[in-house]
Amino acid sequence: MTTNSSSTALTPVFAVVGHPNQGKSSLVSTLTQDDHIAVSPVSGTTREAHRYQLMFGQTVLYELIDTPGFQRARQIIDWCERHSDSAAGRPDALRRFVGEHRHDPKFADDCALLVPVLAGAGIVYVVDTSQRFDATFEAELTVLSWTAQPRLALLNPMRETGNEADWQVALQQYFSLVRTFNPLQAPFESHLALLRSMAEIHLPWRDGLKRSVEALSEQRQQRHQHSAEALVLYLQNVLQHRLRLPLAGPKEQLKTQGLAQFNRDIQRQEQQLQGTLAEYYGHRKLDWKGEWQSLATDDLLDAHEWRAWGLSRARLASLSGAAGAASGLVVDAAVGGASLLLGAVVGGTLGGLAGGFAGRDPLSFEVLSRVPGYEQWQLGPVSNLEFALALAGRSLRSWYQMRCRNHARRDAVMLKQSDLSRWLDGLGRKQQVQWVYWVRKMMKRSLTESEQSQLMGLILALGEQMDKPESD
Repeated sequence: MTTNSSSTALTPVFAVVGHPNQGKSSLVSTLTQDDHIAVSPVSGTTREAHRYQLMFGQTVLYELIDTPGFQRARQIIDWCERHSDSAAGRPDALRRFVGEHRHDPKFADDCALLVPVLAGAGIVYVVDTSQRFDATFEAELTVLSWTAQPRLALLNPMRETGNEADWQVALQQYFSLVRTFNPLQAPFESHLALLRSMAEIHLPWRDGLKRSVEALSEQRQQRHQHSAEALVLYLQNVLQHRLRLPLAGPKEQLKTQGLAQFNRDIQRQEQQLQGTLAEYYGHRKLDWKGEWQSLATDDLLDAHEWRAWGLSRARLASLSGAAGAASGLVVDAAVGGASLLLGAVVGGTLGGLAGGFAGRDPLSFEVLSRVPGYEQWQLGPVSNLEFALALAGRSLRSWYQMRCRNHARRDAVMLKQSDLSRWLDGLGRKQQVQWVYWVRKMMKRSLTESEQSQLMGLILALGEQMDKPESD
């Protein structure tokens, strides 16, 4: 999505500046959707200015310049005061300072920061509000004000310390706009809100940044749509997966060996899905192994381990009963109502029983052929609704991680177990029943194109619930 390149005159360009270790590179990484940018808690990670463009197709939406941190702002002020007679001459004094000192190692970082600003870049000043405002920061703000460039300040609340109010008062004296933005945690809508704020500080770039907001919103919807398609394909494949085994040896021994292979197949499909989702959302450097654990072989036989990824048995019983009734209504429609809704009654009863008293064994295991020389067992497909919902829940959780993860984050991906019920809580009762209904149907057969479209719509509705804060 990004490239190191010079910008055109029409491209909105912002230099991200501030004291070392304030979150500047994290901001650039998040707003350019680039997880290759070096982000580190070690002061001075960025030692020279780097330019990053956010592309949409062949169009450059905007450019951010990741700069080194200020080092000697007070000395710059002293020099400029000796070489300028008035406020009107300060920008030229800063240019003369850079011209004389840009090759001086002592001022290398400060000059690298000032060059793009003096060349016309807007300023985004980033500050970690956990630090107290002091004379060092005030010197930086003074230098930036002397550039006479449009500027915006961002409060980055890395930790809650109570300094936010002091920073707000101080920054308002130097910046026309002050906003709060945590590049590691801010949701996507906050990204768009920040771009709208940036559009207000320089009129010539306003239309371009507004178009950027529209393009990014369109891109996000496309990512969601592609992800829903990938989830439907994955669920059909994993729920219909079958493994054939030669009829040679004791049944339980064959089953144990088959379960190990079946589990590896599930892990492979799940990892492929995760890779696909990560690619859709522009994540190329993710650590899945640090926190995420795939299902171990023994977990396939341990309902306690995988049940937590799905629904409680009480809730499953309720939804499964209604889903069974929905299946029965399809039968009734096919016979023109001649069954007098018997299909719905029977389907609902059996569905409720299946949901409330599902067996522990997640997979079917049966003889496929007894022809001499061609004896075979078949392991799969998934026969347990709880297990099917657990696999579906894990896939949704992987999607959630990609939806909400900012590109500045470097921590390992972690899959929690408790989200599926919360997301379903945000849907109407009919949609909740439909979720169980479609999972049950995929356990039996592949969906038609029309059915896939309906399931994708439901998955997209679940995605909207993912974007809502947990307190809602």
